[in-house]
Amino acid sequence: MTGVQPPLHTRVRRTAYDLWRGPSYLQKKDDNDPVGGNCVLRLAIRKGISIKPLIEARAVYTILGDEMEDAVIRAVYWDSHTFIRNQPPEKTVTRIPVKFVRISGERLQGWLEAFAGLHTSIQISVREDTSLPICSLRVETSAAECSFEKVWQVVPDDDIELNRVWQETWQAMGLALQTAPIVADVEESFPDTQIEPDAYDFQSYQPSLNLP
Repeated sequence: MTGVQPPLHTRVRRTAYDLWRGPSYLQKKDDNDPVGGNCVLRLAIRKGISIKPLIEARAVYTILGDEMEDAVIRAVYWDSHTFIRNQPPEKTVTRIPVKFVRISGERLQGWLEAFAGLHTSIQISVREDTSLPICSLRVETSAAECSFEKVWQVVPDDDIELNRVWQETWQAMGLALQTAPIVADVEESFPDTQIEPDAYDFQSYQPSLNLP
């Protein structure tokens, strides 16, 4: 018995979210220059409601060791409002803007150190205001021994150090995405899904979202 396939806009949104969450591992397809590795730092933002979001994520992948290796920043952006329903399939744009660039291990180290020693708290309740952005931060320097993740609603004029450091790192990543060397031919490993190659748009990514 064949299951009913979800509508196209639902499948596109699901793919966008999968790309936004990102792979657990990526590496450049070059045995002589295998830059990449595990996701050690990820910043992400969502605006709007979950079924009609604007989403962007910037994550850094490398292999951590005694010496800091070069790393790959992986960025993805999607505006659900660009999807127009009821169009013929051949006119429907389903590709998600992504970009990969190479940075030094020292640059990554500076970003990781900026989050070290921060004090934060858990939000027990949130405002019922879909205009407020939702931010996320994940730092994982050891999957077994050292990882941290937080998702929180950003309230205007809420002057907390985490927001400041997150924003500064986000902007620094945005600058690197515009100036650092592009990495091509990247192989990604997703834990629970498989992304088709034609889902990627390597030409149109631009850093887009920021905190108010």
